[in-house]
Amino acid sequence: MIISIGNLPLKDIKADVFLHPVKYKESIAYEPMAEEAVIALIAKHFTYDNVPEKVKEYFDEMDDGYLFGESNFDEFDLEKLQKGKILIGKDVLLHPKLENIKKFLCLLRDFAGFEIEGIDLPVFFEPSDPILEEIVEVEKEYEIELDEIEELDTFDGSVVYCCSDRFVVKEDEILCSQQFVIANKIKSLEILVDGENKKLHKLKDLKGTFGIILKDTDDYPFKRVKIQNKEG
Repeated sequence: MIISIGNLPLKDIKADVFLHPVKYKESIAYEPMAEEAVIALIAKHFTYDNVPEKVKEYFDEMDDGYLFGESNFDEFDLEKLQKGKILIGKDVLLHPKLENIKKFLCLLRDFAGFEIEGIDLPVFFEPSDPILEEIVEVEKEYEIELDEIEELDTFDGSVVYCCSDRFVVKEDEILCSQQFVIANKIKSLEILVDGENKKLHKLKDLKGTFGIILKDTDDYPFKRVKIQNKEG
C-alpha cells in the first residue's frame, strides 16, 4: 500500500490512500497541525511489539484517547492502513514539530518495514561492533529520544489551505465545499479572502470547512483568514 501523508488529495500523486486535513473523495481527514499525533499513532500501531523497551514505555505513557480525539483520527482510520510505502508531503516538512515526526517515521522504517519517501531521515541503528558486523549478524543498539507530543492547536473560524500548485487551483478562485459556503455565511459567487477577490468554485467531492487558494508559503499552509461577501 502507498500512503500519502501531508500531500493535498487533489494533487496528481499516485497513492492508495491520502491522509490530509482536506477531505476529498475517499481520503482520511484529520485536524490541521495534527500530523505529529497522527504519525505517532500510526507508529505505535505498527511497531509496538517490535520496538526497544524504552520506546515501548514511551508508547505506554502516550495518551492515545486524547490524540485520537483532538486529531479527529481514530482506530477505524488506522485499520484502513497496511504496511508498504509512505509518501511524505510538504505539509509535514513545514510542521513545527518536524524533528519529532522524523523519529516516529524512523520507527516505522526500522521496526515495521515501511519505505519512507519525500524526507531525509536520520539513522538510529548503530552496530555494536562494525568489524564483526561484516562477518556475522551482531546485536544493534537503537538510540532515540522521543519528545512529548504537545497540545494540539485549534483552527477555529475561517480557514484556507494555501496550495502552490496552479494545476489544482487558479489564482482568482477558491475551491470549496457546500459546507464551507454555509459555515462562512457566503451569499455571493465572489468573495474577499483577506481583501483579495476570489471566485467560488465548489467541488462536489470536496468535504469539510477548509477552502483552497493559490498561495506560496514557507510556513504550515493552513491559515486563518477573513471572509467577506462581495457586494454588487
